[in-house]
Amino acid sequence: MIRKKELLTFLFLSFSVFSQDLYVQEISDDYSDINQILKPLSLNIAIEQGMRKNFSENIRQNKKEIYKNQIQDNKESFYYPNLNLTLNASNQRIGTLKESGATTSRTSNVPTGSFGLEFGEYSIFNWGKDYLSYLNTKEFLERNKEKTSEESREFRQSIIIAYTNLIYLEQTVRIKKEQLRTSSFIYRLNRERVIQKKVSKHEYYQARSEYLRAQQEYFETKLTYENAHEEMAKLIDDEPGTKYQISQKFRHEKIKITLRGALDLSKKHSPFIKDGIASENIKKREYEIALKDNMPLPKITLDLGTYKHHFSPEGTRTLYQVDEENSNLELVATVNASWSIFGDGGLFNRRKLANARLAKENSTWNARSAKRSVEAYITKLFQEFSNAHDKIKILEARVPSLKKTMDLANNKYIESKGRYTDFHIALVEYFDAQLDYEKLKWEYTRNKILLAQIIGLEDLPGESFDNIIIKNEEAK
Repeated sequence: MIRKKELLTFLFLSFSVFSQDLYVQEISDDYSDINQILKPLSLNIAIEQGMRKNFSENIRQNKKEIYKNQIQDNKESFYYPNLNLTLNASNQRIGTLKESGATTSRTSNVPTGSFGLEFGEYSIFNWGKDYLSYLNTKEFLERNKEKTSEESREFRQSIIIAYTNLIYLEQTVRIKKEQLRTSSFIYRLNRERVIQKKVSKHEYYQARSEYLRAQQEYFETKLTYENAHEEMAKLIDDEPGTKYQISQKFRHEKIKITLRGALDLSKKHSPFIKDGIASENIKKREYEIALKDNMPLPKITLDLGTYKHHFSPEGTRTLYQVDEENSNLELVATVNASWSIFGDGGLFNRRKLANARLAKENSTWNARSAKRSVEAYITKLFQEFSNAHDKIKILEARVPSLKKTMDLANNKYIESKGRYTDFHIALVEYFDAQLDYEKLKWEYTRNKILLAQIIGLEDLPGESFDNIIIKNEEAK
């Protein structure tokens, strides 16, 4: 009777254990990508292809050409007379579809009109208002043209960040797969042992929970890794769903530039500081223009006239005219001033002038704020460099030590000489330390690239981002 009861208990326990595993993946290896064709990719190829094929990058190159043309237009319209070729011709009869008796207003079959070269009106002196407007437009266009180059530089750096992120996530997937394999082995071992009553059901469920957690984290990490491939494909305009084979690692090196050196370089090259300075200069000139517009200052101009060649059935003639019946070159002074009494602008435009002055002051504050924000961000990055550098050195010593601890705890547990709790703690600490180590190295590299972006440089002094990539066999 006792043996029968024990047998029933054994069968029930066996059934309950195995039935709970029907929906649990038993194989730690993942074969979902076994038929996936991987595209070999190096950093140099990624940068070259991205700069050549990316949609936004091609748009930026065209915008740069547009700004070049607009800068030239602005210069010529200020420094040179506005020369125009004009052609005016009357209606000309080229055929008749239907004849009628009334021909008094019949269209001539010989055109009349004129062909001319217009010089137009040229501003001689306008108290600097025209020049200030020219400088504002010039600085605005040149800054926008410069920003397209800065955006291209940042795009190249974004490719480097995305590429190193792929390398980091590949290591993360490898670590998570190893963790899954280890926890899967202990789970299977305990699944057999619990039937044989060599471990408690509590230990079995602990191992099972750890296995399921490792499995979940592995697939979450793998999804993140696949999304990183998709982001890279988007940056370099590959087909959606492209997967890459990367046989490179990134080299971890301590940053060479100092905080003081980074701050000094940012004052000259930072895009954010340049934006603030350009805006401040423009608002200052707008305030000067507003002051001069509010005074009755005469504008002196010279109308250079027009050469016109007239043609008609009676013959041709060429005339030079400034205006109708006048061929004299005359300097003309005009005064245009308007002051509001009530309403928009206030009494004698006081509110209008006050708004221009306040906008100028705000631009100064914005420029200072941009400089302060850049300095704060650079300082924060250097604090992270210092902290990460110390942590990396600690983890370089800690990871091998935790590996030995986990191997020892694993062997003892397999031999039934250790507790599951000791093995579990050693397992989690070892793999978490590995992940922290890889993450810190990648974040350190990424922060160096972000530092170059905010300083406004292609690479940091003393190092090139192209050289942070090394082959797998060369990586330490």
